[in-house]
This record gives sequence, C-alpha cells and structure tokens, in this order.
Amino acid sequence: MSGSYRVGIIGCGGMGGSHARHWTQKPQTDVVAVADVSERSARKLADEFDAKPYTDYADMLEQEACDIVSITTWQNVRSEITVKAAESGAKGILGEKPMASSLREADLMLASCAQHGVKLAIGHQRRFTPQNVEARRLVMDGAIGAPTAMLRRDAHGLLNRGTHELDEMMYVLGDPAPVWVIGQVTRKTDRWERRVRCEDRCAAIIAFEGGIRGTYESDLPDPGLQGDVIYGTEGILKRGPEGGLLLLNRHAGDWQSITPPPVEVDQYDEFISWLDGSGEGHRNDGETARLTMELMMAIYESARIRDVVELPLQTGDNPLDLMVEEGALPVEIHGRYDIRAPFPEQTN
Repeated sequence: MSGSYRVGIIGCGGMGGSHARHWTQKPQTDVVAVADVSERSARKLADEFDAKPYTDYADMLEQEACDIVSITTWQNVRSEITVKAAESGAKGILGEKPMASSLREADLMLASCAQHGVKLAIGHQRRFTPQNVEARRLVMDGAIGAPTAMLRRDAHGLLNRGTHELDEMMYVLGDPAPVWVIGQVTRKTDRWERRVRCEDRCAAIIAFEGGIRGTYESDLPDPGLQGDVIYGTEGILKRGPEGGLLLLNRHAGDWQSITPPPVEVDQYDEFISWLDGSGEGHRNDGETARLTMELMMAIYESARIRDVVELPLQTGDNPLDLMVEEGALPVEIHGRYDIRAPFPEQTN
C-alpha cells in the first residue's frame, strides 16, 4: 500500500467501480475494502482492486479504519450509511448524486458530518468539466453582462438527471442564492428510479437573487426547449459542438467559438487537497449539494401546494411521496416500473 488515505467503497455497482478506479489512480489513496449487499458484486469489485469484500457495510466501517468512504448506493439508503460512516471515524465522505431522497435525509447527513468533523462532498462532477468551468468564468467575468436567464432541458426524472442540470445551472451562474420556485409535475404511471418514486414529467422556474430566472424541464413533449443557453444583458452564451462554447456579445459581430482549456483537477484531486488542508474547500461540498436537493424538493412542493415556494423550504419529507400518499397523483396506467433498476416483475 502506497497511499496515505485508506478508502472504502460502499455500493459495488457501476458507480462503485468508477470511484474505485479514480481513487486507485491517485498516489495518495488506496482502496482497501468494498461492501455491497450482493456478495457477488462485492467480490467482483474486490478482486478487481485487490480489496477486502464485505456484505455488511457496518462491518467494513468497524474493521477497516477507512479514512475516506465513497458511498455509491441508491439514494434511498444513502443518508443512514453516511451517518454511520461519519460515526466510524472517517475523515471524509464522497457520496453520489442525488444527495438523498428528501431534504430531511440530507440534513441528517450534514448534521452527523458536522458533529464528527467529517468532510462531505457529493458527486456533481459536471462542476469539473472544461465546458462548465469556462462558461462560469465567462459569466463571472461579464462576457454577457449580468446574467438574466438560463435554460436546461433533460429527461428521465428530476432526482435522476435533473440533479445534474440544476447543480450545473447554479455553478455556471456563479452559485447565486435561489429565492423562490414554482413547478409542476405529472405522475400517471407508477414510475420509480432506483426504488424512489419518480415523476413522469416536470417543469419549473427558479428565481435567483438579482432577478435571474432558471428554467428547467424534463420529459416534456416536443417541440423541445433549447436547453443549453445563458442569456445576459449584453450577450448570449451557449454550448457548442465537441465540448466547446459559442459566445455572442457586443464586442463581436458574429458568434465566437471558444475551446475551453483543460481542467487540471477532478473531484477526487480536490477532495484529497481538502483533506490535506492544502485547498480552499470542495466545489461539491455537502452544503452546496443540499441546495440542489432543496431546489428539487421545492419543485415537488410547489406542485403539491399549487403555489410559489419561497426558500428556505420548510418541508423535510419528499413532497412527491406526500402527493402520492395523499392521493393527489393517482396512477392511471398501472404496473410499477423502475427506469434504472428493474423490479423483479419487469424482468420476468
């Protein structure tokens, strides 16, 4: 073992393998243990990275003295595992998105990490892509004047892909404080995403400080929103081909094509620097991720109360669950289905 930090992975699916590969590539970290409720999955990942497999994550946390814990499970159990990992003596926890399945769960994660002095970050890795880093720099440098609106369009659920879109929106805009949200959802099918209820369609407007409007939509019918644009008082910035950017402002008569420079660090490098005390922090820290979680829950809450939701959000439970359990979103097309991890009846 060459690294100074012992890493344990909880959740041995695709993202668990991704985390293990990234940690293994860093000279400061060694993957020493992995855990999954599936013994086959745990052994497979353990064999690949010469780590010790566990089927009980609590046993791994107790026996392995992990400095860093990557939690790559489904979101419905991520909160309780994070709390246990914080209590175990870990120095840092890197979780996957979405942070949890409700705002209350996210707050339990933050409280436990604060109590035990544990650094928590969540894997919204788009904050490290060259395209987004350069877009944020251009916006913050005034290339389009004061930003006024940003559009994002996606599919496959708010907590699934929308968490990236909303986090990306805030990052590119310079992380302005959200003020209020108005949103709408439909759920006529019994749709789930990794065992958490999922809406069929979603749309929202988010008001940020300074009057900036963020527009988000998911799974809506065509014609589609051009969901890759930022408008400002003096120009427009949008995604270009092959990871580039296109800029139109008063300094040029036509669109300028911009190739973003490489980004020298990824979320794992920044996490290690954060633990070492050599960095200023982590752009994906738990408090930042909580804000993305709050926005998603506020969209659901707006649909539930049929009104604007002013932030901070007061509802701790998942409002989509509340709507379903209150009978406000009756299933019209029966037969539950999970868009990421099929239920047993989906595969029979």
